[in-house]
Amino acid sequence: MDNLETDHKFLQKSTLFGVVGTVLKICGPLLTFLLARIFGPAEFGFFVSTQALLLTISHSSTLGLDKGLYWFLPQNRLNGNKPYDGIMGSFWIATGIAFISTVIILILAFTGLVAGELSWYALALVFYSGSFVLSNTSEGNRKPQNAIFINSFLVAVLSPLSSIAMHFAGIPHALPLGLLSGQVCGMAAHALLVRRQFGDMPWKPDIYISKKLLLYSLPLGLNEVVTSFIIRSALWMVMLFLGAESAGAYAIMVTISNGVQTIRVSFNPIITPVVAGMNKDRLQTDLKPVFTYCVRMVTLIQLVIAFFIVLFPGEVMSLAGKGFIRQPEALGILLFMQILMGFFDMSSTIINGIGKSLYTLKMNTVCLAVALISGYFLIPRFGLVGAALSMFSQNLTSMIWNNIYLYKLRLWPYSLKLVPQLIWMLALLILYIVLNCGTVEFVMWQKISIYAIIFAALGLQFSKQKNRNETNKRR
Repeated sequence: MDNLETDHKFLQKSTLFGVVGTVLKICGPLLTFLLARIFGPAEFGFFVSTQALLLTISHSSTLGLDKGLYWFLPQNRLNGNKPYDGIMGSFWIATGIAFISTVIILILAFTGLVAGELSWYALALVFYSGSFVLSNTSEGNRKPQNAIFINSFLVAVLSPLSSIAMHFAGIPHALPLGLLSGQVCGMAAHALLVRRQFGDMPWKPDIYISKKLLLYSLPLGLNEVVTSFIIRSALWMVMLFLGAESAGAYAIMVTISNGVQTIRVSFNPIITPVVAGMNKDRLQTDLKPVFTYCVRMVTLIQLVIAFFIVLFPGEVMSLAGKGFIRQPEALGILLFMQILMGFFDMSSTIINGIGKSLYTLKMNTVCLAVALISGYFLIPRFGLVGAALSMFSQNLTSMIWNNIYLYKLRLWPYSLKLVPQLIWMLALLILYIVLNCGTVEFVMWQKISIYAIIFAALGLQFSKQKNRNETNKRR
């Protein structure tokens, strides 16, 4: 039977894996910067925009069944069902829909209705969809390290490396074929690890899905479509209003800020299964300490990365080349947005964990409208800064709405122990303003000294929190 101590051990182990995964995932963005240098802003901008389209289609093809497994697999354990119920049905439905989507794109490309290059990208759709289901299976079964290693390192490194190798070997369509090779290897690795977890699970095609899983997942599937458009709407509108080169520059900023987002996202499959395994009584007693622990870890790790980017933005942006440095102030907006979401938007994992998937769909539909309307007015006028403000506005809507909803459910998860994190976030904002107002300029050795002091202080706080958690456990 799950209890707070069991959950705490799982969270500690998962946090360690998350930190390791973050370190490994740094390799992916570094290679992405190299891709940008090699292929140039225009071709790289098309690549990023097309990859975003593939992610939207492949996420949609799962019908939300992949995310539903976060919640359903712990439910199998609670209700005494077979531990692998729902996995294969979800896998074959998702890959089947993705295959049909691939065929449609190939036909459209053959008839000239879409760009021919898109057909090469479409070959990866089936493997994207299969990987989503198998990856979320491991996470729902409390094996987050599998997804972290494969998604954050293997695929993130193999795809750009393959594209670079093909480019210098003179192989055409290097970008889409590199993407395909990474996804094929990723799905194969996920399949091997899932087999090790569920040795007696049959792999034969089966499209039977529990009604309970389906009713929970379908709103998540529609929500995934909405969320995909929300996440990528700014990039697509930059492509539409400002052109491919600006889209490439904005994509680099998003890639950098996503280094902070990765921490929060890596905790989503950690918290959701834990909350899904709590009954009503445990939600009242154990939710707040679990949530507090996760938010502490997320914000501390995020702050380590964020302070570095704020202090050394030029050095970070220059990795992609001078052609990508446009309106760098947009990066600061994206960065602070991710820090706020690491604190306030973790509430969405609780909502999904208690089975409120339909609410999430309604909320994100409104956020999509906010993103499209704000982007339509802000991007043509303010450029990349407008795109960043558009993303900030819709995420702020989400954070406010989610927390009001939890307050109404009497599941307020925030503790006074999180006040130090808020102080650190305020300090980050003040430092960003000081560095960008033009009145104060620091030389390199001063920036390095400031970061060393901040890093040491954050490390000290992390150590104190860890010791306090150990003391509470002994009590």
